[in-house]
Amino acid sequence: MKYICGALLASLSCVFGNNDRPIIGILSQEVSSTLNEFNITGTYIASSYVKWVEAAGARAVPIIVNSNQDFEQLFEYINGLLIPGGAVSLDQSPYSRVGNMMLEKAMKSNDAGEYFPVWGTCLGFELLAFLTNNEVPNLKRCEANGIGLPLNPTEDFVNSRVLKEADSEMLVTLSTEDVTSNFHHWCLTMQNFTKYDMGEFWNVISTNEDMNGMEFISMIEAKDYPVYGVQFHPEKNNYEWAPKLPSIPHSRGAVKISNYFADFFVEESRKSTHQFPSRKVEEEYLIYNWNPIYTGQENINYGFQTIYVFPNNV
Repeated sequence: MKYICGALLASLSCVFGNNDRPIIGILSQEVSSTLNEFNITGTYIASSYVKWVEAAGARAVPIIVNSNQDFEQLFEYINGLLIPGGAVSLDQSPYSRVGNMMLEKAMKSNDAGEYFPVWGTCLGFELLAFLTNNEVPNLKRCEANGIGLPLNPTEDFVNSRVLKEADSEMLVTLSTEDVTSNFHHWCLTMQNFTKYDMGEFWNVISTNEDMNGMEFISMIEAKDYPVYGVQFHPEKNNYEWAPKLPSIPHSRGAVKISNYFADFFVEESRKSTHQFPSRKVEEEYLIYNWNPIYTGQENINYGFQTIYVFPNNV
């Protein structure tokens, strides 16, 4: 039977687990060529994603795509999946392959009545849109790299699950101030959303316009699953300070928005009853086993302040 509680959450209170020790799996991806000249290789996760979930009361486990991890087993241990932004292929990268496997398991878990949320940011948003479109490319080239924007609400904005706990001040901030940080060259347009009948799976919560006035979708949530996608970067508002990226909003309103989305996703993960089989196994996986590298310093001047780097085949 198809899982329907996610859709009912807009108007009803569904009762699941009450897990106050949630652990979020965060997908890694290949290090960009920009860092290779500094002898930084392997896969990475920006520290801002780890801090983002930690600030909301969760811990993080890296899902290291080029590794010997048992991803299917790891899924049974974690309480939610965060697919971060980045710059790798949506159909030919380890990031997309492992992301696809995790999404399929999340949907099967939810179909079976076992709550498991998924959040995609920027490239993660694009991957979710691609995978739920039968892996048919559905993005259009756009110019939305390095701009802060308010959201343009759709009719589902106020009644969405993701915004149901937002107060009126926050909704006004979201829709009138430049509090969403955009760094992308590909967009999902309403035209393609309609062309590929994506409304059967997704509700569109907000749209935006790129630098040339082209409308694109900026926030979606699945109708029948706790799966969410944002084209913008809420985690950057709090944790990224690269001087070469001056468009990242750091206002009081922008920080509150970042915290709100983190709180929402972590609260979703508290409904998952997945757990590690022992403290020993849990500690072997946690992000605390890795030390971040300071990549925001002047001589490297990377877009992320710090990143976690994982050697291949670790």
